Amino acid sequence: MRYHFNEGFINTPDYSLDRTVHVLMPSPASGGLTIVITREDLEVDETPAQFVDRQMALAAKQVSKFSKGVPEPQKLGVRAKIDGVRFPVSYKQQGQTLHHVQAIFQLPDTRKMLSFTFTSPAPLTPEHLQIVDAVLGSFELHAK
Repeated sequence: MRYHFNEGFINTPDYSLDRTVHVLMPSPASGGLTIVITREDLEVDETPAQFVDRQMALAAKQVSKFSKGVPEPQKLGVRAKIDGVRFPVSYKQQGQTLHHVQAIFQLPDTRKMLSFTFTSPAPLTPEHLQIVDAVLGSFELHAK
């Protein structure tokens, strides 16, 4: 596999699975969002909706006061227009309530799910939600 990352790429054995987590932190005192991007394969016979349910059930077991909002349809990329879902999540961790927008997409012609988590320690503002829209809209799928 040719594995690309921000600084370059490497060639890895064919048996390698990509389980990387990308964490993009806001600069200190910016009030910006932390953006986390993960990927995972669907389990055998699992649907994307079941994947979301499984992921949220796992998250709910790991934190207190877990709350998941109603999923809404979401497109990933202005050009790619990959179908997915988006929903708010909040929970308490280490005494602090964290607020998220979670967006999850199945990549075309694969069993790979791509998840975006946008996090703030304060309730999300309209400006935060505009950033979420802009980031998701900016996605471009690499050519195979």
